[in-house]
Amino acid sequence: MIRLNEHWTTLLNSLDLDPYGQVKDKRIENWKKIISNLPLINTTKVDLLNGITVQGKWDSKDKQRTEEDLMQLVPWRKGPFMIQDIFIDAEWQSNMKWERVLDLNIELKGKNILDVGSGNGYYGFRMLGKGAEFVVCLEPNVSHLTQFLVLNHFINSDRIKMVPRRIEEISFLDKCFDLVFSMGVLYHQRNPESHLNLLASHLKEGGQIILETLIVPDEYGQALIPKSSYANMSNVWFIHSRKGLEGLINKSGLKILKMGSSVKTMPEEQRATKWMPFRSLVDGLSQGLDRTVEGLPSPDRVVLVLTKL
Repeated sequence: MIRLNEHWTTLLNSLDLDPYGQVKDKRIENWKKIISNLPLINTTKVDLLNGITVQGKWDSKDKQRTEEDLMQLVPWRKGPFMIQDIFIDAEWQSNMKWERVLDLNIELKGKNILDVGSGNGYYGFRMLGKGAEFVVCLEPNVSHLTQFLVLNHFINSDRIKMVPRRIEEISFLDKCFDLVFSMGVLYHQRNPESHLNLLASHLKEGGQIILETLIVPDEYGQALIPKSSYANMSNVWFIHSRKGLEGLINKSGLKILKMGSSVKTMPEEQRATKWMPFRSLVDGLSQGLDRTVEGLPSPDRVVLVLTKL
């Protein structure tokens, strides 16, 4: 049961009729056919705590057809997932990032959570595994939304919903979430201060923002601003230093409660697979893996816990 205020409840209920809402995309009709043809798994056992696995009974024809359908949804960026005996080996070993979040001892049990830029919902499902009350995922990419719908067909949870919108497109600013997650989103923002302000605008009094982002050494001043691309990514606008993050966060009316150690992203965590057969981390790095192809520091990531001043 949804335990949010009227605005969110109305929005989420409207997506029960059509989870794609008002989005227009010529691929949607084919995706709807894939979803409607998915088999049911009998005697299902779902584990969202130790990973994301769904176990049960189906026949070999179901497995073959389902795997073929899931492969139509490539690229799978976040994962991994185990659906019966189908292993979706996604580009990101997202469990590694999730463990770094858990290392900060964030209480998730009984919380209403907003996950901004959620991708296919991997972290949202893991939040349920830690006892979250309800998770709203904001994700404008409809291919990620489709993956979420497929996954939740098997997981079958009514405590998680995905909204195909950016946070900037949410017209109401209702402070009804205990936790707001923004993981791997900040450095894609042309105005990172505005992004933090929007996150805070949906936060209950005393709530927390979980921010995961790239970070550079303080020798780059407040932030590294790539001239054209960063590790072959053209939509990276700012990568802040520790000092830069502290200044940005304070300017946004927030303070840092906890900050994890920075961790360098390595090919063991992000790489191409048959489920994501396109360019990945190593294609954006120099041969020694310590610099990007643009000659910039290779990716380091950090997790922070923020609250309002």
